[in-house]
Amino acid sequence: MSASSLASRASRAPARVPVRRALVSRRASVARRAGVVVRADSSSAPKVVVLGGSGFVGSRVVEKLAAAGAEVVSVSKSGAGANGVAVDLSTDACADALADAMKGADVVVSCVGVFDPADDDKARAGNGDFNVRGVNAAKAAGAKRFVYVSVADIVKDTVGGAVMKGYFEGKSATERAVADAFPGDASFLVKPSFIYGGDAFSLNPPRVTQQYGDVLVKLLGSGAVKAIAEKAPGPIALTLAEPQSVDDVAAATAAAALGKCDGASVDGADDIKACAAKLA
Repeated sequence: MSASSLASRASRAPARVPVRRALVSRRASVARRAGVVVRADSSSAPKVVVLGGSGFVGSRVVEKLAAAGAEVVSVSKSGAGANGVAVDLSTDACADALADAMKGADVVVSCVGVFDPADDDKARAGNGDFNVRGVNAAKAAGAKRFVYVSVADIVKDTVGGAVMKGYFEGKSATERAVADAFPGDASFLVKPSFIYGGDAFSLNPPRVTQQYGDVLVKLLGSGAVKAIAEKAPGPIALTLAEPQSVDDVAAATAAAALGKCDGASVDGADDIKACAAKLA
């Protein structure tokens, strides 16, 4: 085939998603700090900013993104963790710090969330206002994609109108802000129900250990229980809903950030596990 024919074919080839192209082109070695990959060759790797990057889900998202070859910046109030930047999202005064952290970002991920059933205002702000500031900053920085860890529809539909109104109103406000600022396939929602993992139980937020959660998955993830849940009314269906491992949620979030998952969202255990598997 002649050089001119090759050039003609190249000119007609469809454009690839920038995030994917950056990953495909990158084969350079990565740096490691404290056993965790923290930064890749920035000349070819996508830059991903993770809001809430030192938290239960966010810290694992940071690790998985970096291991997949991304250049990762972790943003949190403490600034803890590898490549961490301290930003307090609770006031509009964070705008300049966010702008600096997001310079050159290809993708922004938010794992920010506040669980406080006793204080609707705090929950509304922590799940809504904090995230909306991040969305606005990502838009201003020219990020191409925004991924948000929200909450499963079955949880919202079953209990959202009865309890924890501030929590659900905040989540909904962020989802609307993401859709407005990053329409179509420029945004992605990861929507788990109950997340488990780690080696300690917690009451606030409610959480069980990896070992205990794995037992629940074997029970609630069985075909027989799922068949019952599909036909059951909301409260029973929610009780029988299979919980999601924090590692699966993190992997799905990282895969979505890198453009590996189709659609606009994953909702619940089966969807999240399918998306997570695409990170490999």
